[in-house]
Amino acid sequence: MEAILAHLIRAQQVDKRLTTLARRLESLPVELGERESTMAALEAEAEELEAEKKACFVRSTKLENECGTREERINKLEKQAVEARDPSSAQIAQHEAGTHRQENSDAQEEALELLERADGLAVKREAMNDRLDEAKEALDAMRANVEADAAELQAEVDTLNAERAEAVAEVNTTVRSVFQALADKHPGKAVVPVKGNSCGGCGTNLTANDRVRVQAAKGIIRCPSCTRILVMQDLWTKMSEPVQ
Repeated sequence: MEAILAHLIRAQQVDKRLTTLARRLESLPVELGERESTMAALEAEAEELEAEKKACFVRSTKLENECGTREERINKLEKQAVEARDPSSAQIAQHEAGTHRQENSDAQEEALELLERADGLAVKREAMNDRLDEAKEALDAMRANVEADAAELQAEVDTLNAERAEAVAEVNTTVRSVFQALADKHPGKAVVPVKGNSCGGCGTNLTANDRVRVQAAKGIIRCPSCTRILVMQDLWTKMSEPVQ
């Protein structure tokens, strides 16, 4: 019976390691997804810079075209003012020409500011390109590492599953069913050592008779309170080294 208990302890240790590996495997795509989200955010920021830069050029070009159109209008108005026989008509033409000159002055100032803004955005976009290159390189490296890590972890999982199957194969069906039910209810703590006079799982004080039966290891002795399988401390210490 002691050998059966040893197999159960070993299976439990394998289960603990498998749980750790499962968490690590689950975390890999999450970590990769976070890095991909960061990359996507950088790309979106770069696209916004590019779009804003293009908008500045488009607006500046439009302003320049409008200035050209107004300049033609100004020339016509000035000619009208010179040729007008009615002083009032000449004054109106001159006033309108003056208004267009001010509009052109404002437009040219705005166009200049837009071009300066576009130059600044171009510098930021260039710096963003460097960040994107670095981020892409890091992302590609992470993808390769994640793939390698996942393969390595899965290989360990497969090995441990085989080891667990081998361990529980030495246990009869009834005990195996009890152990599995307890493992589902108390993950990693289906089998516990007796600590002093108490159950190592729930702390319930055990009777002297229970402790003697556990020490004898002639059957599966369970805690009367939490129903975990009890083993003596020396066997637990001997068998419960963490699975690597």
